[in-house]
Amino acid sequence: MEEQTAQNPRLPPLCQECKLNPSKYTCPGCSVRSCSLPCVKAHKQQTGCTGKRQQTQFVPLSQFDDNLLLSDYNLLEEVKSVAESAQRRRVKLCGYSQLKFPYHLRGLRNAAGSRRTKLLFLPSGMSKREKNKSQYNQRSKCITWTIEWRFHSTDVVLLDHGINENSTLSSVIEKHLKPGPWNHKLKPFCAEQLDCLKFFIRKYPKGPRSPFHELDIRAPIRQQFANLAILEYPQIHVFLPSHSYDFDVIKDANPRHRQAELKESLTIDQPSPKGISFREEEIEEHGGSLDSQVLDLMQHVKSTQANKPQSSP
Repeated sequence: MEEQTAQNPRLPPLCQECKLNPSKYTCPGCSVRSCSLPCVKAHKQQTGCTGKRQQTQFVPLSQFDDNLLLSDYNLLEEVKSVAESAQRRRVKLCGYSQLKFPYHLRGLRNAAGSRRTKLLFLPSGMSKREKNKSQYNQRSKCITWTIEWRFHSTDVVLLDHGINENSTLSSVIEKHLKPGPWNHKLKPFCAEQLDCLKFFIRKYPKGPRSPFHELDIRAPIRQQFANLAILEYPQIHVFLPSHSYDFDVIKDANPRHRQAELKESLTIDQPSPKGISFREEEIEEHGGSLDSQVLDLMQHVKSTQANKPQSSP
């Protein structure tokens, strides 16, 4: 058979599997020639070939033909079909598409953005998405947060809903740290003074090495969540003073004391009259007299005008 093929080049090449019969088929995946279905199956079992052409494989322009063009077109149509199917499934499961965000979540995200807080949401059906009860009140222009507390070296996770952004974290956490039974899991935290505990929150919700931000529990929540990226709702980690941590901590300057000093200075100092600017000057003493000398501004102006040299006509 091989001699006949060599003598007559018009005959198809032999099957590369059985090497007895002329080949009839070409594998789209690896271009192996075969003669029958048993040879095709044997080829797939031995080589692990799928029998499908790699649609993303580079093909030189010299080898490009109509079949490859049609294959690329079919690939694009398949990708479009999968994308549309995923969009319909998202609308069915979540109730909204990615472009059409619910009004209440959009308002909450915009309100958080105006407070320099980047708020991220998960798809509907995720457990964290279902737990989040944070909302923005259009009338009071206020955000009520869902806050999760995680206590270090324990498995205690507490969740608070409806926390006003103008309140402080200390007013919320002190409700959970009341004295309890002797076997209370949070007994070490209850025995410690509230100001001695350390409170941390992730600066960014993604990345294993994302730095943490140390919170001031005496400052308003709205101020503490500024310049943060929060996924659904804030997760606050509580540490004892004796606990050690292996993450980077960002300590921002505490503006609470500066604001208090500014308010105090504004209440003590009397506001100056509008439209009049004052300049502080030293009064020189002449002849040991302590009487302040009053300078007539109009007289001073007239004297300066009289001393100016007159231009010749």
